[in-house]
Amino acid sequence: MVQGINYTSKYTTLNSFSSSKMRSNGYVSYRYHKMRENEKKESIRALTGAIIGTAIPLLNFSKKQKKGILQLEYGLKEIIGVSSGSIIGGVAGGMLGADKFDRRQKINEGIFQFMNAAVPPAVVFGLTKITDKVKPLKNTYGKIGAIFTGLLAGMLGAAKLSNLICDPKDKVPDRKLTLKDSLANIDDAIGALAMTDIPALKKFPVAPILPPIYVLCGYRAGESN
Repeated sequence: MVQGINYTSKYTTLNSFSSSKMRSNGYVSYRYHKMRENEKKESIRALTGAIIGTAIPLLNFSKKQKKGILQLEYGLKEIIGVSSGSIIGGVAGGMLGADKFDRRQKINEGIFQFMNAAVPPAVVFGLTKITDKVKPLKNTYGKIGAIFTGLLAGMLGAAKLSNLICDPKDKVPDRKLTLKDSLANIDDAIGALAMTDIPALKKFPVAPILPPIYVLCGYRAGESN
């Protein structure tokens, strides 16, 4: 478990990746990436932006597929499109009225959230395509192995890429991926399920579940400070 860090530390003022929900003893924990409690209007703006940002690509894909948004078929394009829309919307809403420091923190968190939403499914997609071409792996076990391997490699890779993009000169400690992070980012697993052709897994109702999860991703990014 990542330990809390002192709110007065120089790293806390530089990098939201290593900080989180404020505690009464002056420390911050890791999970929510907040150094102070948000005002209600900030949270409302972030949530509104995330909802609008999710709805726009959803309606676009709905029109193209000629299906209701709760019956959409999700592939890599849809996953990246909806997740990026929600995060851009959440960050844009959260940035309204924010100061320069908070805006930077929200952008950083938005990058992290986007990478976590897009990279693992992309890796899973690539690995499952490989299993289709390699005869010993062209079976249910091979595809399940590809999904778990892709999720793990994708989440670790997403964290590395996020830190590289947000802190290319490595001036502050990297944001680490923890077990808590992995469990919280359930959208990765559901997104992978959406792309699988394993009959038992294809019955999982991903279409109604993914949009609210992506709204939450965008909201978390917009609330980050």
